[in-house]
Order: sequence, then C-alpha cells, then structure tokens
Amino acid sequence: MKDNKIANIRAFVWKVIDTDISLKRDIARDLVNVRKLANYIIKMQKLDASLDSVISAIRRYKFSAIKNEEWLSAYEMLKQAKLSIRTQMVSLELKRTDDVKTQLGRPDKLVEYQEHDTVRVLEGSNTVTLIFDKKNSDKIINHFAKKNILSMVKNVGMLELSYPNELEKTPGVFFIIANELAQNEISIIDALISSSEHIIVIYEKDVVKAFDLIYGLIKK
Repeated sequence: MKDNKIANIRAFVWKVIDTDISLKRDIARDLVNVRKLANYIIKMQKLDASLDSVISAIRRYKFSAIKNEEWLSAYEMLKQAKLSIRTQMVSLELKRTDDVKTQLGRPDKLVEYQEHDTVRVLEGSNTVTLIFDKKNSDKIINHFAKKNILSMVKNVGMLELSYPNELEKTPGVFFIIANELAQNEISIIDALISSSEHIIVIYEKDVVKAFDLIYGLIKK
C-alpha cells in the first residue's frame, strides 16, 4: 500500500509539472529550487503528502527531464529563430470551392507585390483563409462572391518565425510557443506550420505581448 501511495504522489506531481511548460523548461535546465517547489505544490494543490515524498518525485522528474534531449533541442532551435511581426491585417475565411481556388490562382490580382503587400493562404479541407493587409480589404473582399465568404476578422496581427532546416527534425517547438501563448491567455486565430517557418495569427491587441513572450523564449 505504501508503494502505491508513493507512486500516486509521483504521478500527481509529474502531472502538475507537465501542465506547465515554463516549469518543465526550468527543471530541465536545473534552475529550480526543489524544496521551494515541493512546498508550493503541496500548498497550491492541497496535497496530502509529506514534503520528502514530493521532493523525491520532483527529483525523479528532474533526472528524466535533464536526460530528455528532445525538449532541450526544441529550446535550442528556438534560439536560432528569426522573429518578425506584422500588424494592420485582416483574416478572411472562404469556402474551399473551385471558384475560390481558380481566383486564388492569380494572386497578382489580389495585392501589389511590388509595394511589399502581404497575403498568406492557409488551406484546410473545407475552407481557405487569407491573411492580408487591411488596406486591401475592399479589393480582396470584392474579388470573391459573397456566397463564398464565411467570416472575416479585422484587426489581426501576424507573428512570423523562420528557422534553420533542422526544424523538421526537432519535435516540440510549436508546442512550446502555443503553450506559452495559451498560458498568457493569448488566442491563436490561425496558424501555418512548414518545414522551416511558423506563421501565427492573433488579435492585434495581443501582438506586442506575444512578441515579448516569444522573444523571451528565443533569448533564454
């Protein structure tokens, strides 16, 4: 029975740590005071367990986390990322029809590339989403039949991260970013993930905060 209780405490403590990506990162980097963390978990979770048992669980987690090179590699990959933001954007969701796909075949009719206008196309199984500069709203909206327009979100911003080609061999990078934004109550409206790039669309009011958060991950 005693062994079962210890195992249950360990499982509970590990679950608490697993739900906090920042804490996982700090444990993996050996930046956490184990005793203080154990006291914090007991107090916040109202855990019926001895301090020593919780400390033991954290130390076991710490040992496995430091050995887990996948997470460490993900953070190292983030350090190599280049981050930029765009504001004054609009997100337009369209039905994925033959008409829409034909019209998208001529992107030069949508924006002026020579003026450095931006358009991003995120294609799903049933919808196509365009992210473009707000100044082109009327032009682009009028380019498509009203029956094919599902929704439009004004005042969005876009975070663009580019990485070395090794990104595709490094699991967990986008999860770290998404979790960091979620923990800070920043909603992702749309996202595009490729072999060397992440494009994240969020509400414009959150752009500066999101930039600071992700920049913090890159610089740590």
